[in-house]
Amino acid sequence: MTSTHEAPVRRFALIGCGRIGSAVLAAWQGGGLPGWELVSVLSRTAAPQAGALATTDAAQLFARRPDLIVECAGPAALAQHVEAALAVAPVWTVSAVALADAAVLSRVNEAARRSGHRLRILPGALAGLDGVAAAGVDPSGTLQLDIDLLPGEGERAQVFSGSVREAAARYPDHVNVAVAAALAGPGPDAAQIRVHHPGPGPRFTLAFHSESMFGSLAVQVRPLVAPGVHPVAASIVAALRQELRPVWVG
Repeated sequence: MTSTHEAPVRRFALIGCGRIGSAVLAAWQGGGLPGWELVSVLSRTAAPQAGALATTDAAQLFARRPDLIVECAGPAALAQHVEAALAVAPVWTVSAVALADAAVLSRVNEAARRSGHRLRILPGALAGLDGVAAAGVDPSGTLQLDIDLLPGEGERAQVFSGSVREAAARYPDHVNVAVAAALAGPGPDAAQIRVHHPGPGPRFTLAFHSESMFGSLAVQVRPLVAPGVHPVAASIVAALRQELRPVWVG
């Protein structure tokens, strides 16, 4: 007589059902996240696409006791909900800008110590954060980022140069990937950034250059802005799939 062993289904919840969260929801509804059960979707307003899973009450989401909470509603939502969320489960986020606020980061650290759950910053639309972390082993390492705002009218132009922490305060909706890279590496005060208005066009550029005793690392990605294209949501879906694979890459 033979028996088969199936891994238990993992339960996750979403905070946010906007452009990113809706794409993750659609991936789950379409069967793209085998092994995961979505148990709740929190949004500020009604989210009919989530059906019976939708709620505007964070307490209802936390009461479902998910194994994982994925935040994709933005920095303000992360700052508002992260402590209560960490009390329930590990949290994944693509809203690293919130952590450029030292007070928020301190609250996260304390909540993680109390609960034993950790906050994971996903790479979002950027690649190479593992390389930045490796270079960060060298305390003299440097990190320079070049980040475009979303495409728009007008000529390409640089609009800011300074620390990542300063950029986070000026452009909180545009530099999540820069804060993620800075936290992986030398920190938001030491990491430097140039912010550009890219001009019109379907693509924008996210790039960094790291120098350390281990060598140089340069990464450039050019996400596409188009209906139905969600690179940040794709990052979340890929991370959820990776979480359940017997062989982990990256």
